[in-house]
Amino acid sequence: MTIQVFNTLSGKKEDFVPISGKKVLMYACGPTVYDLSHLGHARTFIIWDVVYRYLKSAGYDVTFARNITDVDDKIINRAKEVGIGPEKLARKFTYSYWHDMASLNVDFPDYEPRATEYITQMIAFVEQLIEGGNAYEAGGDVYFDVSSFKEYGKLGKQDLEQLLVGAREQVINQDALSALKKTPVDFALWKRAAEGELGWASPWGRGRPGWHLECSTMIKHILGESIDLHVGGEDLVFPHHENEIAQSEALHKKPLAKYWLHNGFVQISSEKMSKSLGNFSTIRDLLTTFSPDTIRLFVLQTHYRNPIDFTLESLAATHAGIQRILKAASFAGTSQNGAGVEASPAALSVAEKFKSDFNEAMSNDFNTAIAISHLFQFADAINKTKDEKDRHFQALVLVKHASILGLTLEDRRLQIDSPLGSKLVDLLLNLRQEAKAKKDFASSDLIRKSLTDLGINVMDSAAGVTWERI
Repeated sequence: MTIQVFNTLSGKKEDFVPISGKKVLMYACGPTVYDLSHLGHARTFIIWDVVYRYLKSAGYDVTFARNITDVDDKIINRAKEVGIGPEKLARKFTYSYWHDMASLNVDFPDYEPRATEYITQMIAFVEQLIEGGNAYEAGGDVYFDVSSFKEYGKLGKQDLEQLLVGAREQVINQDALSALKKTPVDFALWKRAAEGELGWASPWGRGRPGWHLECSTMIKHILGESIDLHVGGEDLVFPHHENEIAQSEALHKKPLAKYWLHNGFVQISSEKMSKSLGNFSTIRDLLTTFSPDTIRLFVLQTHYRNPIDFTLESLAATHAGIQRILKAASFAGTSQNGAGVEASPAALSVAEKFKSDFNEAMSNDFNTAIAISHLFQFADAINKTKDEKDRHFQALVLVKHASILGLTLEDRRLQIDSPLGSKLVDLLLNLRQEAKAKKDFASSDLIRKSLTDLGINVMDSAAGVTWERI
């Protein structure tokens, strides 16, 4: 089945034909690690995780790189606010990001480079751009000369002359900036560091790379000068991805990427969820109430190019709906291998129809919303199936295709989350205290022993009763 993708560059759907047969080179812009990840980040990384999984399931040999920006103005400014070094801050939130992605069952990419690991390569990249006449040094900064790249604006459908006019109006009172740049729309490749600020030695003085530069450099050194898929949020189309194209294609004289895919925002009351607006829910907070599968299903029930309107009520509705799939998946038992499982011709026919419908949806620009609707229909059919062997076979098919969407289908219906668990422990300890007050020591000891067996250490003291996990 031919896969079609919506290419932001052409503005239309195209057949997906990799540069080198079945080999796919894929790059996603990762996080800038200065705070906890929120649902907007979860959507982006879940979507590209599913694209990665589906391409592999379709027989492609995918090499996937997703970067981490661990040096940036946002990181430096946040580090100053909290009174720690930017390196420490970036390290802290890198670990938090990894934890959140693992919790959401987002697969690790083949490569996950950090910006600070590629400083030497970035400096060399800038030097080559200067040698080719596409960049210039000015007061310790280095800027890309946008006028040297005639196709600037092709990804974001921007007209260079209009951009120049708008930029001139914006900087009319910024004399220092105007004096440094040849044209106001030129963007920084290298930024000089202030006294005592994080920076690296370079031919232009101590400084740090511009944000746009790191992705172009990492792509070149990890994947090559031209790749198949470059993906990210729609807020990156312009100027970030536009600038990547300019600097990479000016240097290499070939397309940076054949296909550009971009996902829509998570919105709250039609406003983008973001850290700068302060209207975000962290992944960590959401996971205290909702399962990873619930969050993934909520994200994937909307086509990736469309915005999602987020409310806790809509997430709760997703949580209720997923029970239908969990019930059907439970018939797979502990086996995840359908080889040798017998099923009737009717059951085989239903399963084949589901597989065809699922793949058709996913091959149509990764339409997870339609794929999930087929997943629910198949689950409902399984739940109505009376024959045990048929049910078992179909459940295995369901689990396999759910895994392409990154759904673990871990049944948590009999599990409790930490806040509720804590309250139940407190309730049992209150009952134990009442039993002791009534001199019912047998019940008191039984409650304590039962909690110990469950991994809860109960500690009596003059100050009262406390507990902790063993």
